[in-house]
Amino acid sequence: MKKLYILLISLFCLSASSCSKWLDVMPKTSIPEEELFKNEFGFKDALTGLYLKMGTTELYGRELSYHYIDMLAGRYDLIPNIPNPEHLYNYEGTFKSTKNAFFLDMWNIIANLNNMLKFMELNRDVIRTPHYYETMKGEALALRAFLHFDLLRMFGPVYANNPDGKSIPYRHRLDNIATPVLPASEVIDLCLKDLHEAEALLDEHDSNIFNNNLKADQFTVMRQYRMNKWAVKATLARVYLYKGDAESKAKALKYADEVIESSQFLLYENNNENRILFDEVIFGIYVYEFNKVVDPDFINISPSSVLALSASKYEQLFEKKGAGVSDFRCGTYSFKSVKYDSVDKMVLQKYDQGGYRDDYSGKGAIPLIRLPEMYYIKAECEPNPKLAVEYINTVRFARGIALSDAIEGNSDFHALDTRPGYDGTKTVVVNELMKEYRKEFYGEGQLFYFYKRHDYRSFFGLPSSVDISEKYQLPLPADEITFGK
Repeated sequence: MKKLYILLISLFCLSASSCSKWLDVMPKTSIPEEELFKNEFGFKDALTGLYLKMGTTELYGRELSYHYIDMLAGRYDLIPNIPNPEHLYNYEGTFKSTKNAFFLDMWNIIANLNNMLKFMELNRDVIRTPHYYETMKGEALALRAFLHFDLLRMFGPVYANNPDGKSIPYRHRLDNIATPVLPASEVIDLCLKDLHEAEALLDEHDSNIFNNNLKADQFTVMRQYRMNKWAVKATLARVYLYKGDAESKAKALKYADEVIESSQFLLYENNNENRILFDEVIFGIYVYEFNKVVDPDFINISPSSVLALSASKYEQLFEKKGAGVSDFRCGTYSFKSVKYDSVDKMVLQKYDQGGYRDDYSGKGAIPLIRLPEMYYIKAECEPNPKLAVEYINTVRFARGIALSDAIEGNSDFHALDTRPGYDGTKTVVVNELMKEYRKEFYGEGQLFYFYKRHDYRSFFGLPSSVDISEKYQLPLPADEITFGK
């Protein structure tokens, strides 16, 4: 590969008030790598462009947050142009282009990260601002792991059943040499290797600034929009939980606890003034003019475009006739009631962009990791049932659920669930966590991964005709199978 052209700079130019004049020497969409990485600004600009690329509609700006990945988890029963929910799982037909698009876009970002990491070593002397080299390298390594891990969660096997099953490649460099499709366990270990290297760099060099501090270097503020040190630790908690053996679960608990105890992120007790719960966001992405993306899906109520859930399923999901009566996750700032064909429907309002002061309070944000997940990871990994249930109840109480409706952590909490109406192949704690994931991460793209990790054979909203055990592993695009086998 003689020459690489960076294709992401135009994204930065669209979202910023201005771009450096040096970018104007050639077309915005074809910056040669030698030109881009000849000075410190080029590295900053490239990394910013990669974060913005993650926020496009094909990726976390829509499909991998509230849209397609949440459709697979049965979130909506009114989906435009999809009269039969079975079609959602037609990965090689109806949704082949959607699947292939986010697969290829994620690999594009990984390729650009690898190229940036290469030039960080070749041109290290041009990165002169203290802490920049370590911070940017830490972010790039962590993003590489984060993206590979999400690819594994989609295109890998059900890990608990088949950790050695073929999954995806893991790319450390940018070239045209075929990379083998690896067993899932090897991908996990490579993710952990990148994350631990990132952790060591960021622990010492991250600014730890999570607001728009005008007195600080503006490249080092609003760290929740970047792979900050706590986001790395939170991702480590996720990956160790996914690995799932006793030693890994102990590490997952440790990392989740570190994030909680950092006091950088606080649980909200209402969402009246901040629907996205921005102070809980450990890592998220910013979507430029996000209203243009979400308004057709949720705000401009139209039968031709809106995503919705039937009112009856909404009441069941949030336990409105029981403990959920006071849960703000299903309140008026979270859902709006509308009527289609004489049937009451509920439409998500979490991403309504009205009411935000500015881009520094949650406007344009999509959470990728939020604080409640750290409590849930601790609950799943904690062997003491009284402590485990305390972590779940902490989030429930913050959401407005009454103390009298606390979940009980008795001696059966880690035993198979024998309660009527619950999945008896799962433990009580897993079933309780499943219900909380359904409520807490509505529209955030995390529920499908929970179902897959625990190999649920049926779940709320899944068409009865779909054998989900055959649909948890999305098929690799044919070109990738050819290139990477």
